[in-house]
Amino acid sequence: MLYYYSNRKKEVHFFMSFLGKYITEQRMAKNLSMRKLADLAHISHTEIYRLENGERKNPSPMILKSISNALGINFDEIMQVAGYTNNFLPTAVTQISLPGIEDLDEKELEEVRSFIDFLRSKKKFNK
Repeated sequence: MLYYYSNRKKEVHFFMSFLGKYITEQRMAKNLSMRKLADLAHISHTEIYRLENGERKNPSPMILKSISNALGINFDEIMQVAGYTNNFLPTAVTQISLPGIEDLDEKELEEVRSFIDFLRSKKKFNK
């Protein structure tokens, strides 16, 4: 699944400060090192470190999905902790099912998101 999302940066920053603590607590409850969690989530241990220490401000829903799967926690819960699905945060999250998308890295997913934006703007222009 590709999650296309948009957020207001100040509001996201507020929720991201809780995300690192949440991931750390969940990881430690499972008795996992940062490296082991990174291996299980198929992401770099540096990414885990940055998330847990608040250095990574806007992790993509794909990264959060990988972490939730690795930790065996509910994806909706981690999305709420990150501020993507909180009632107080105006957020648009739409699931788009595309075959083979799970093989794309974060940069390629961003290109897909940009192309979706392009198609939407083209559609508005042609109306």
